[in-house]
Amino acid sequence: MIKHHKPEAATLAVELSQYALREGRTVVFAKESTAVAKELKSLTGNQRGVSSRIKIVPKKEALIDASDIIIVLGGDGTYISIARLMRRKSIPVMGINLGQLGFLTEIKRTEAFDALSHLLENKPVLLSHRALLEVTLYRKDRIVFQGPVVNDAVISKGAIARIIGMQIGINGKLVNTVRADGIIVSTPTGSTAYSLAAGGPIVSPDVPALILAPICPHSLTQRPLVVPDSAEIQVCLKDRPGHVLLTLDGQDAVEMKEDDVMTVRRFKKHSLQLISSPTRDYFSLLREKLKFGLRD
Repeated sequence: MIKHHKPEAATLAVELSQYALREGRTVVFAKESTAVAKELKSLTGNQRGVSSRIKIVPKKEALIDASDIIIVLGGDGTYISIARLMRRKSIPVMGINLGQLGFLTEIKRTEAFDALSHLLENKPVLLSHRALLEVTLYRKDRIVFQGPVVNDAVISKGAIARIIGMQIGINGKLVNTVRADGIIVSTPTGSTAYSLAAGGPIVSPDVPALILAPICPHSLTQRPLVVPDSAEIQVCLKDRPGHVLLTLDGQDAVEMKEDDVMTVRRFKKHSLQLISSPTRDYFSLLREKLKFGLRD
């Protein structure tokens, strides 16, 4: 899976694919990367049987089923676009960082060939199992929007600078009423994303938790809240002075109306399987990416 409009991602994809083909593997590309697949086919020429091991499939409909492992070349946004397709089954995903921070795409470009060699030789890999969320938007008891979440579900106001009112419930019990620019419900994986910028805590990805972080709350008594991921969170939009959006992982969005209810719960079928870097752990990533604990 290749980040679009990033020539170095396409170049690296061809190089890694040539290596995998030499090892007798089949390489599968999403249709969006057809040009890269065709370039690879032209480089292999008429080598016997090789061209037939280069396949192009629709991303949403077939990429997961056609693959044993997915390699993402890009940033966390590209990684999330693949992770959110893991509805029927979960397969390991290895992210090679060609983007910015890269909390999910842990492996550096310089480590790419060593990491691929490790996989192709069937050596044990370090798998990090990350919780996914199921987010549903109800309007008068009817489902109007539903989708998976890797990082966060965000309710936020539009361009008009007026705060919105939301009633928060957990397992059907009232928690509080929040007046703010919005609210973020995140996974531990997403705790280092938008939630962190809104003042939420950093939560280790192996902690079974959900994080609620209000965005610029009107009252200083509104603080981030961490609850078990066995809970179901309900957020009812009570005061909508203007345009309000529900956004999932920054990739899918729908407009909310007054009295709409968003529910968030852990996706129970399986978790996301992230192939972790063998050279660094979660806390070294925090130090490297966020300068965690660095003193001036």
